[in-house]
Order: sequence, then structure tokens, then C-alpha cells
Amino acid sequence: MRAFVGVDLPGDAKDVLAAFIDRLRAAAPEAKWVPRDNLHLTLAFLGEVGEERGAEIGDALRVAASGLPGPIPTQVHGAGAFPSARRARVVWAGLLDGEGRLAALAHRMRATLEPIGFPPESRSWKPHLTLARFRTPGDASTLVTASPEEVSFIVSDVTLFRSRLARPAPTYEPMGRFPIGG
Repeated sequence: MRAFVGVDLPGDAKDVLAAFIDRLRAAAPEAKWVPRDNLHLTLAFLGEVGEERGAEIGDALRVAASGLPGPIPTQVHGAGAFPSARRARVVWAGLLDGEGRLAALAHRMRATLEPIGFPPESRSWKPHLTLARFRTPGDASTLVTASPEEVSFIVSDVTLFRSRLARPAPTYEPMGRFPIGG
């Protein structure tokens, strides 16, 4: 199975982002836009994982999440593109992380997974919500000048997701949710 560790967004945050995507869609019809139900914050991508490892991964995530101080407040704020607006592969909405608690959460999840066989990411982690992907780099300059409506929410748990590749978009199935702070 393909798996990743992430944060499922509350419905109101998904609604705001889906409305933002709808406003941008016509400006980049070649982009592959993320469906509302797939909007999430990725903390660690695991790739192909044997089904039998699900319990082991879940146990590690449960311990790591419970050892953190309580839920994390954040807010959708701004938009951008990776690697740059002129050669975008990904268009994203940002998340405020003034105290660095989201970054600490991502670091802890990645550090927890390393001893059980998941190599560390080579790229630095930035709190963002992927809105669209481009097959070939595209100019997203006009897309990132717009900003989604700011919506606040609380990150209260971490989810182990199974990703099933399908058309027109993959589906994400929660395999376990692990509360932050116990």
C-alpha cells in the first residue's frame, strides 16, 4: 500500500480552500487541482509499505503524538508555489506556524519513523497545503498573487493515510488517528 502521515483538515477549512481552488481553476486549466476531500497537511510520505507494517507504524505514531504538548492552533494564510512561481510544480496555501509547533510535529513524526526503516526526507519541511500540481513546470505567478480566505483551525491529531491511486484523483483512507498530547 502507498501510505503517508498527515493531518486531515476540518470541513470549514476544506470548504474555504475548495472555494479558493474554484476561483483559480480557470486561470490554470492544465493544473491538476486537488479535490476538496483530499486536502490535507502532509507530515511524512512513506511510499509503498507492506500491509503488515500498519500496526508497527501506528504504534510508533501513537507514542510520538501523545508525547507532544496538546493541540496546535494554526491558520490558512497566503499562497505560493514550489520551486518558484515562474516554474511551479506545486501551488499551495500556507499555514501560520509562528511558534514552530507544526514544524516540530513534522520533525517528530519523521524522526519516529526513521528507526523503523523510513529514511529521512532530504528536503526541508514547510507547512503548506497542496492545492494543485503541474506535470511540467508552469507559470503560477498570477495564481499566487491571490490568497485564500484566512481560516483558523486546531491540529488535534495525526493520521496514517493509505493512498489508493485512481482516476480522476487518488483516494485517501484513514488507517489510524493518533491524538496529540495523549
